[in-house]
Amino acid sequence: MDENRCEQCGTPASPGAKYCESCGAPVAPQGIQPQAQGPLAYQAPAYYTGTPTPYQGVAIRFVAILIDYFIITIIVGLLVLPFLAAALAATAVSENVSTFAWGSVAIASLIGLAIWFLYFTLLEGHYGQTIGKMALNIKVVREADGKPIDYSEAAVRTVLRIIDGLFDYLLGAIFIWTSDQNQRLGDRAAHTVVVSK
Repeated sequence: MDENRCEQCGTPASPGAKYCESCGAPVAPQGIQPQAQGPLAYQAPAYYTGTPTPYQGVAIRFVAILIDYFIITIIVGLLVLPFLAAALAATAVSENVSTFAWGSVAIASLIGLAIWFLYFTLLEGHYGQTIGKMALNIKVVREADGKPIDYSEAAVRTVLRIIDGLFDYLLGAIFIWTSDQNQRLGDRAAHTVVVSK
């Protein structure tokens, strides 16, 4: 059995001693070697919460967008129903699609587009989260410093949803998969990232 020695000066240590009698350095118990300090592992930015916040990937963001589109569909449906009903009534009376019917459909489409744009832009610009993101505890922050985004950054993200949303958000998913920070095209243009709250 090897004798327990001080790591600093090499003096033999008494059994059970915690400190070297010669130099006063701590003595490791026999058979236990002090662990070498290796390089520190990478930690994701904490964004002022004191905890690691990894960038959020496709799955959780897809669930959030499903929740958001469910809510948008209900809101738009309630607001445009009178216009669509008027268009159907006008078509039934004249037995062909009238100018009034086309006008009603156009107004309904514009209302739907406005609700869609305002939903994402106002919620993310003010809270950094849509209702879907709130439900899943994720948020949008600035890429550079982790601070909340503003309305202009939220508007850029929203407009580029048109491209990201192609093929049921497949294009957005490809952008996320090919980014070190899981950024879709809207995130890249607005310099934002989606992180856990």
